[in-house]
Amino acid sequence: METIGIKTPAFPAAPREIIIWAVLFVVSLVYGLISINHYNKLQTDAPDTAKIALVQPNLDPWRGGLPAYKANYAALKRLSDEAIASSEAANENAGLDLVVWPETAFVPRIYWHTHYRDDPPSYALVKELLDYLASQDVPFLLGNDDARREVQPNGQYERVDYNAALLFEKGEEKGIYRKMRLVPFTEHFPYKDILPGVYQILLDADTHMWKAGVDPTVFKVDKFNFSTPICFEDCFGYISREFVQNGADILVNITNDAWSQSLSAQMQHATMAAFRAVENRKPIVRSTASGQTCAFSPTGKLLAMAEPFCETFLLVDLPILRGEGSLYTEAGDILGLLAAIFSLGILLFGGISCIIKKRMKK
Repeated sequence: METIGIKTPAFPAAPREIIIWAVLFVVSLVYGLISINHYNKLQTDAPDTAKIALVQPNLDPWRGGLPAYKANYAALKRLSDEAIASSEAANENAGLDLVVWPETAFVPRIYWHTHYRDDPPSYALVKELLDYLASQDVPFLLGNDDARREVQPNGQYERVDYNAALLFEKGEEKGIYRKMRLVPFTEHFPYKDILPGVYQILLDADTHMWKAGVDPTVFKVDKFNFSTPICFEDCFGYISREFVQNGADILVNITNDAWSQSLSAQMQHATMAAFRAVENRKPIVRSTASGQTCAFSPTGKLLAMAEPFCETFLLVDLPILRGEGSLYTEAGDILGLLAAIFSLGILLFGGISCIIKKRMKK
Protein backbone atom coordinates (compact mmCIF):
# COMPACT_ATOMS: atom_id res chain seq x y z
CA MET A 1 0.00 0.00 0.00
CA GLU A 2 1.50 3.26 -1.07
CA THR A 3 1.25 6.26 1.19
CA ILE A 4 0.74 9.54 -0.56
CA GLY A 5 2.00 12.60 1.33
CA ILE A 6 1.94 16.27 0.56
CA LYS A 7 5.41 17.71 0.22
CA THR A 8 5.91 21.34 1.12
CA PRO A 9 8.51 22.91 -1.13
CA ALA A 10 11.62 23.86 0.87
CA PHE A 11 12.23 27.59 1.19
CA PRO A 12 15.55 28.40 -0.44
CA ALA A 13 18.23 29.14 2.15
CA ALA A 14 19.61 32.29 0.55
CA PRO A 15 16.27 34.20 0.29
CA ARG A 16 15.42 33.24 3.88
CA GLU A 17 18.70 34.69 5.17
CA ILE A 18 18.22 37.80 3.09
CA ILE A 19 14.74 38.33 4.50
CA ILE A 20 15.98 37.92 8.09
CA TRP A 21 18.82 40.39 7.42
CA ALA A 22 16.44 42.87 5.77
CA VAL A 23 13.98 42.69 8.70
CA LEU A 24 16.73 43.32 11.23
CA PHE A 25 18.09 46.17 9.11
CA VAL A 26 14.69 47.86 8.84
CA VAL A 27 14.06 47.41 12.59
CA SER A 28 17.39 49.06 13.41
CA LEU A 29 16.63 51.97 11.07
CA VAL A 30 13.18 52.49 12.58
CA TYR A 31 14.60 52.34 16.10
CA GLY A 32 17.28 54.84 15.13
CA LEU A 33 14.78 57.30 13.66
CA ILE A 34 12.50 57.05 16.69
CA SER A 35 15.44 57.49 19.04
CA ILE A 36 16.77 60.52 17.16
CA ASN A 37 13.38 62.19 17.20
CA HIS A 38 13.02 61.45 20.92
CA TYR A 39 16.36 63.00 21.82
CA ASN A 40 15.90 65.94 19.48
CA LYS A 41 12.68 66.73 21.37
CA LEU A 42 14.45 66.32 24.72
CA GLN A 43 17.16 68.75 23.62
CA THR A 44 14.58 71.28 22.46
CA ASP A 45 12.63 71.02 25.71
CA ALA A 46 15.67 70.84 28.03
CA PRO A 47 15.09 73.27 30.94
CA ASP A 48 18.81 73.91 31.45
CA THR A 49 21.76 74.41 29.14
CA ALA A 50 25.49 74.48 29.74
CA LYS A 51 27.49 77.38 28.29
CA ILE A 52 31.08 76.24 27.81
CA ALA A 53 34.13 77.95 26.31
CA LEU A 54 36.61 75.60 24.63
CA VAL A 55 40.07 77.15 24.28
CA GLN A 56 42.40 76.16 21.41
CA PRO A 57 45.84 77.81 21.81
CA ASN A 58 47.40 76.18 18.71
CA LEU A 59 50.60 75.05 20.39
CA ASP A 60 52.46 71.96 21.49
CA PRO A 61 52.67 72.75 25.22
CA TRP A 62 55.76 70.66 25.98
CA ARG A 63 58.12 72.38 23.55
CA GLY A 64 60.46 75.20 24.53
CA GLY A 65 60.94 75.05 28.29
CA LEU A 66 59.93 77.74 30.79
CA PRO A 67 60.04 80.71 28.35
CA ALA A 68 57.61 78.85 26.08
CA TYR A 69 55.43 77.87 29.06
CA LYS A 70 55.09 81.54 29.95
CA ALA A 71 54.14 82.45 26.39
CA ASN A 72 51.67 79.56 26.28
CA TYR A 73 50.06 80.70 29.52
CA ALA A 74 49.75 84.24 28.19
CA ALA A 75 47.95 82.90 25.09
CA LEU A 76 45.61 80.72 27.19
CA LYS A 77 44.78 83.64 29.47
CA ARG A 78 44.15 86.02 26.57
CA LEU A 79 41.90 83.56 24.73
CA SER A 80 39.97 82.84 27.94
CA ASP A 81 39.40 86.53 28.58
CA GLU A 82 38.17 86.97 25.03
CA ALA A 83 35.82 83.98 25.37
CA ILE A 84 34.40 85.27 28.66
CA ALA A 85 33.87 88.76 27.24
CA SER A 86 32.28 87.37 24.08
CA SER A 87 29.91 85.17 26.08
CA GLU A 88 28.87 88.04 28.35
CA ALA A 89 28.17 90.21 25.34
CA ALA A 90 26.03 87.50 23.72
CA ASN A 91 24.18 86.46 26.89
CA GLU A 92 22.91 89.40 28.89
CA ASN A 93 21.32 87.25 31.58
CA ALA A 94 23.94 84.52 31.93
CA GLY A 95 27.65 84.14 31.35
CA LEU A 96 29.78 81.05 30.98
CA ASP A 97 29.42 77.96 33.14
CA LEU A 98 32.88 76.56 32.37
CA VAL A 99 36.13 77.42 30.57
CA VAL A 100 38.16 74.45 29.31
CA TRP A 101 41.87 74.32 28.47
CA PRO A 102 43.39 71.35 26.57
CA GLU A 103 45.42 68.40 27.80
CA THR A 104 48.55 69.51 29.75
CA ALA A 105 47.94 73.04 28.44
CA PHE A 106 49.69 74.42 31.53
CA VAL A 107 52.90 72.43 31.95
CA PRO A 108 54.47 73.54 35.31
CA ARG A 109 53.19 71.10 37.93
CA ILE A 110 50.68 73.07 39.99
CA TYR A 111 50.51 70.82 43.07
CA TRP A 112 54.23 70.10 43.07
CA HIS A 113 55.40 73.71 42.84
CA THR A 114 52.90 75.03 45.39
CA HIS A 115 53.90 72.37 47.93
CA TYR A 116 57.65 71.83 47.41
CA ARG A 117 58.83 74.99 45.64
CA ASP A 118 62.11 73.49 44.47
CA ASP A 119 62.00 75.65 41.28
CA PRO A 120 61.28 79.34 42.09
CA PRO A 121 60.73 80.48 38.45
CA SER A 122 58.17 77.69 37.86
CA TYR A 123 56.48 78.45 41.18
CA ALA A 124 56.20 82.11 40.18
CA LEU A 125 54.34 81.11 37.00
CA VAL A 126 52.08 78.75 38.96
CA LYS A 127 51.35 81.55 41.43
CA GLU A 128 50.46 83.87 38.55
CA LEU A 129 48.04 81.27 37.21
CA LEU A 130 46.35 80.73 40.58
CA ASP A 131 45.97 84.48 41.08
CA TYR A 132 44.34 84.74 37.68
CA LEU A 133 41.95 81.85 38.40
CA ALA A 134 41.08 83.40 41.78
CA SER A 135 39.97 86.58 40.01
CA GLN A 136 37.49 84.73 37.75
CA ASP A 137 33.84 84.03 38.49
CA VAL A 138 33.83 81.16 35.97
CA PRO A 139 35.12 77.66 36.87
CA PHE A 140 38.17 76.56 34.86
CA LEU A 141 39.09 73.04 33.81
CA LEU A 142 42.69 72.65 32.69
CA GLY A 143 45.11 69.89 31.82
CA ASN A 144 48.24 69.61 33.96
CA ASP A 145 51.00 67.23 35.02
CA ASP A 146 49.90 66.32 38.55
CA ALA A 147 53.07 65.33 40.43
CA ARG A 148 53.05 64.01 44.01
CA ARG A 149 55.41 62.31 46.41
CA GLU A 150 54.11 58.79 46.95
CA VAL A 151 55.52 55.88 48.90
CA GLN A 152 56.90 53.10 46.72
CA PRO A 153 57.04 49.32 47.35
CA ASN A 154 60.57 49.78 48.71
CA GLY A 155 59.22 52.13 51.38
CA GLN A 156 60.82 55.23 49.87
CA TYR A 157 58.97 58.35 48.75
CA GLU A 158 59.44 59.22 45.08
CA ARG A 159 57.81 61.65 42.66
CA VAL A 160 54.94 60.19 40.67
CA ASP A 161 53.35 62.01 37.72
CA TYR A 162 49.77 61.77 36.49
CA ASN A 163 48.26 63.11 33.27
CA ALA A 164 45.44 65.03 34.92
CA ALA A 165 42.49 67.36 34.52
CA LEU A 166 41.97 69.86 37.36
CA LEU A 167 38.86 71.88 38.16
CA PHE A 168 39.37 75.30 39.78
CA GLU A 169 36.79 77.68 41.21
CA LYS A 170 38.02 81.03 42.49
CA GLY A 171 41.58 79.74 42.44
CA GLU A 172 40.81 76.68 44.60
CA GLU A 173 41.17 73.15 43.32
CA LYS A 174 37.73 71.53 43.49
CA GLY A 175 38.46 68.23 41.85
CA ILE A 176 40.99 66.18 39.91
CA TYR A 177 40.80 63.40 37.37
CA ARG A 178 43.86 61.31 36.54
CA LYS A 179 43.97 59.58 33.19
CA MET A 180 43.17 55.89 33.64
CA ARG A 181 44.14 54.47 30.24
CA LEU A 182 47.64 55.48 29.16
CA VAL A 183 49.09 55.30 25.66
CA PRO A 184 51.63 52.44 25.46
CA PHE A 185 55.23 53.49 24.77
CA THR A 186 54.47 57.23 24.90
CA GLU A 187 52.82 57.52 28.33
CA HIS A 188 53.86 54.27 29.93
CA PHE A 189 56.08 51.30 29.07
CA PRO A 190 54.54 47.97 30.13
CA TYR A 191 57.85 46.08 29.76
CA LYS A 192 60.03 48.27 31.96
CA ASP A 193 61.41 45.35 34.00
CA ILE A 194 61.85 43.03 31.00
CA LEU A 195 63.41 45.59 28.61
CA PRO A 196 65.11 48.21 30.80
CA GLY A 197 67.33 49.32 27.91
CA VAL A 198 64.33 50.21 25.72
CA TYR A 199 62.75 52.00 28.67
CA GLN A 200 65.87 54.12 29.10
CA ILE A 201 65.89 54.97 25.39
CA LEU A 202 62.32 56.25 25.74
CA LEU A 203 63.28 58.34 28.76
CA ASP A 204 66.28 59.79 26.91
CA ALA A 205 63.91 60.78 24.08
CA ASP A 206 61.96 62.94 26.58
CA THR A 207 59.00 60.56 26.70
CA HIS A 208 56.63 61.51 29.51
CA MET A 209 55.95 58.46 31.66
CA TRP A 210 52.85 58.66 33.84
CA LYS A 211 51.13 56.60 36.46
CA ALA A 212 47.57 55.54 35.66
CA GLY A 213 44.69 56.90 37.71
CA VAL A 214 41.98 54.64 39.10
CA ASP A 215 38.96 56.86 39.84
CA PRO A 216 36.38 57.78 37.13
CA THR A 217 35.90 61.27 38.54
CA VAL A 218 32.69 63.23 38.04
CA PHE A 219 33.17 67.00 38.43
CA LYS A 220 30.36 69.19 39.74
CA VAL A 221 29.77 72.82 38.83
CA ASP A 222 26.74 74.97 39.53
CA LYS A 223 24.40 73.68 36.81
CA PHE A 224 25.68 70.27 35.74
CA ASN A 225 28.02 67.35 36.30
CA PHE A 226 30.69 66.36 33.81
CA SER A 227 33.60 63.98 33.32
CA THR A 228 36.81 64.37 31.38
CA PRO A 229 38.18 61.56 29.22
CA ILE A 230 41.73 62.67 28.44
CA CYS A 231 43.08 62.41 24.88
CA PHE A 232 42.54 58.97 23.34
CA GLU A 233 40.37 57.80 26.26
CA ASP A 234 37.42 58.99 24.18
CA CYS A 235 38.19 56.11 21.79
CA PHE A 236 37.12 53.53 24.41
CA GLY A 237 33.40 53.18 24.98
CA TYR A 238 33.61 51.59 28.41
CA ILE A 239 35.43 54.62 29.90
CA SER A 240 32.77 57.15 28.87
CA ARG A 241 30.06 54.68 29.89
CA GLU A 242 31.53 54.50 33.41
CA PHE A 243 31.56 58.31 33.64
CA VAL A 244 27.89 58.50 32.65
CA GLN A 245 26.95 55.70 35.04
CA ASN A 246 28.57 57.74 37.82
CA GLY A 247 26.40 60.76 37.02
CA ALA A 248 28.07 62.78 34.25
CA ASP A 249 25.61 64.94 32.27
CA ILE A 250 28.27 66.06 29.76
CA LEU A 251 31.56 64.56 28.57
CA VAL A 252 34.46 67.02 28.19
CA ASN A 253 37.44 65.65 26.27
CA ILE A 254 40.78 67.47 26.53
CA THR A 255 43.37 66.52 23.93
CA ASN A 256 46.81 67.40 22.61
CA ASP A 257 47.19 66.16 19.04
CA ALA A 258 49.54 69.01 18.08
CA TRP A 259 52.44 66.55 17.91
CA SER A 260 50.89 64.95 14.80
CA GLN A 261 50.83 68.21 12.80
CA SER A 262 48.22 66.43 10.71
CA LEU A 263 44.64 67.42 9.96
CA SER A 264 43.74 63.85 9.00
CA ALA A 265 45.00 62.53 12.35
CA GLN A 266 43.06 65.18 14.25
CA MET A 267 39.88 64.50 12.27
CA GLN A 268 40.22 60.75 12.79
CA HIS A 269 40.48 61.29 16.54
CA ALA A 270 37.59 63.78 16.62
CA THR A 271 35.18 61.35 14.97
CA MET A 272 35.51 58.99 17.92
CA ALA A 273 33.69 61.52 20.10
CA ALA A 274 30.52 61.15 18.02
CA PHE A 275 30.34 57.47 18.94
CA ARG A 276 30.69 58.25 22.66
CA ALA A 277 27.86 60.79 22.41
CA VAL A 278 25.50 58.37 20.64
CA GLU A 279 26.37 55.42 22.88
CA ASN A 280 25.48 57.27 26.07
CA ARG A 281 23.05 59.91 24.70
CA LYS A 282 25.09 62.68 26.26
CA PRO A 283 26.64 65.73 24.59
CA ILE A 284 30.42 65.74 24.31
CA VAL A 285 32.82 68.62 23.71
CA ARG A 286 36.52 68.66 22.88
CA SER A 287 39.12 71.29 23.81
CA THR A 288 42.34 70.61 21.92
CA ALA A 289 45.80 72.07 21.55
CA SER A 290 45.52 72.59 17.78
CA GLY A 291 42.30 70.84 16.65
CA GLN A 292 39.71 69.49 16.33
CA THR A 293 37.99 71.60 18.98
CA CYS A 294 34.30 70.80 18.58
CA ALA A 295 30.97 69.78 20.11
CA PHE A 296 28.59 66.89 19.39
CA SER A 297 24.93 66.54 20.36
CA PRO A 298 23.57 63.44 22.15
CA THR A 299 22.60 62.08 18.72
CA GLY A 300 26.13 62.46 17.36
CA LYS A 301 25.40 65.58 15.31
CA LEU A 302 28.35 67.95 14.93
CA LEU A 303 27.16 71.20 16.49
CA ALA A 304 30.26 73.34 15.99
CA MET A 305 33.93 73.02 15.13
CA ALA A 306 36.74 75.56 15.43
CA GLU A 307 39.15 76.13 12.58
CA PRO A 308 42.22 73.92 13.13
CA PHE A 309 45.81 75.14 13.53
CA CYS A 310 44.95 78.62 14.78
CA GLU A 311 44.57 80.42 18.10
CA THR A 312 40.85 80.53 18.81
CA PHE A 313 38.05 79.57 21.15
CA LEU A 314 34.66 77.96 20.64
CA LEU A 315 31.51 78.89 22.58
CA VAL A 316 28.90 76.14 22.81
CA ASP A 317 25.48 75.94 24.44
CA LEU A 318 24.57 72.34 25.28
CA PRO A 319 21.34 70.80 26.58
CA ILE A 320 21.61 69.17 30.00
CA LEU A 321 19.78 65.83 29.85
CA ARG A 322 19.70 64.61 33.43
CA GLY A 323 18.71 61.01 34.01
CA GLU A 324 18.69 60.19 30.31
CA GLY A 325 20.83 57.20 29.54
CA SER A 326 20.84 54.58 26.83
CA LEU A 327 20.77 50.83 26.34
CA TYR A 328 24.55 50.87 26.05
CA THR A 329 24.90 52.86 29.27
CA GLU A 330 22.82 50.27 31.10
CA ALA A 331 23.97 47.05 29.43
CA GLY A 332 27.39 47.89 27.99
CA ASP A 333 28.72 45.61 25.26
CA ILE A 334 26.25 42.80 25.99
CA LEU A 335 24.61 43.11 22.54
CA GLY A 336 27.96 42.81 20.81
CA LEU A 337 28.86 39.83 22.99
CA LEU A 338 25.54 38.13 22.21
CA ALA A 339 26.03 38.79 18.49
CA ALA A 340 29.50 37.24 18.65
CA ILE A 341 28.17 34.18 20.50
CA PHE A 342 25.29 33.88 18.03
CA SER A 343 27.67 34.10 15.05
CA LEU A 344 29.93 31.45 16.57
CA GLY A 345 26.91 29.24 17.16
CA ILE A 346 25.81 29.55 13.54
CA LEU A 347 29.35 28.78 12.37
CA LEU A 348 29.50 25.64 14.52
CA PHE A 349 26.01 24.57 13.47
CA GLY A 350 26.87 25.02 9.80
CA GLY A 351 30.09 23.08 10.15
CA ILE A 352 28.45 20.19 11.99
CA SER A 353 25.59 20.12 9.45
CA CYS A 354 28.05 19.84 6.56
CA ILE A 355 29.88 16.98 8.25
CA ILE A 356 26.64 15.07 8.92
CA LYS A 357 25.41 15.55 5.33
CA LYS A 358 28.68 14.28 3.87
CA ARG A 359 28.60 11.16 6.07
CA MET A 360 24.96 10.48 5.17
CA LYS A 361 25.81 10.65 1.47
CA LYS A 362 28.59 8.12 1.95
